[in-house]
Amino acid sequence: MTLHNLSKNHDLYPASGVDSNFTSVNKFGQNTDIAQDSTEEIWDGSATYVWPTSAVITRISQTADQEAMRGETIEVQGLDANWAEVTQEIDLDGTLTTTAVEITTPLIRVFRMKVQANVVIDSPVRAHNTAENQDYAIISIGNNQTLMAIYTTPADKVAYITNYWAHHNPTTGQSFTSNPIKLWMRDNASGFEKQLKHLVGIAEDGHFQHFFEPHLKVSAQTDIFITASPVGKAADISAGFDLILMND
Repeated sequence: MTLHNLSKNHDLYPASGVDSNFTSVNKFGQNTDIAQDSTEEIWDGSATYVWPTSAVITRISQTADQEAMRGETIEVQGLDANWAEVTQEIDLDGTLTTTAVEITTPLIRVFRMKVQANVVIDSPVRAHNTAENQDYAIISIGNNQTLMAIYTTPADKVAYITNYWAHHNPTTGQSFTSNPIKLWMRDNASGFEKQLKHLVGIAEDGHFQHFFEPHLKVSAQTDIFITASPVGKAADISAGFDLILMND
């Protein structure tokens, strides 16, 4: 069975009888308030994303104390200082959820967090640096997981993007004149700057899904992310992509 055929059946990853070298990754995100005439990544921060250059993602905390979340677990997915994939379960502080707790393994990338509790959060949960002055992932109120159209291929993997998509979520006053949606990659192993891989413009209430035939190959330690650039008005944009991940 070819990689091309496998990609059309995402529920096969992982599954009995399928090569364990393959897994699927679905990344989806939302930026509810992209400033007009600016460019922002699609993530919960509603601001330009700041990319770490070392493993400075060291702590998590909640913006306001939520008694029901005290001591509850947050799953943190990312890459360590060697760009190796690591998933950690970190308990929020048991007295005040606003007290920052250390992540067991410091991270150079974080691309997903999830609430592992039967509680709906009423205040954002953030992954940040030790000084707590830069956020790298945010679980927004009510979502219980991050919404990040951001991913980085682990050090021992290669990825194949099958498709990406974007949608403008109509909001009063967001009557922009144009909104280029861009798919970017940055090869950190080679020390390259970001490179534009695809571009589609959408109008108000517009959407698209682009399929890569053949699939778009992404090497290890490469950032994958989507940006939007609304002209004239702010915009609420959802976007995401699917990829096949395999051992290199």
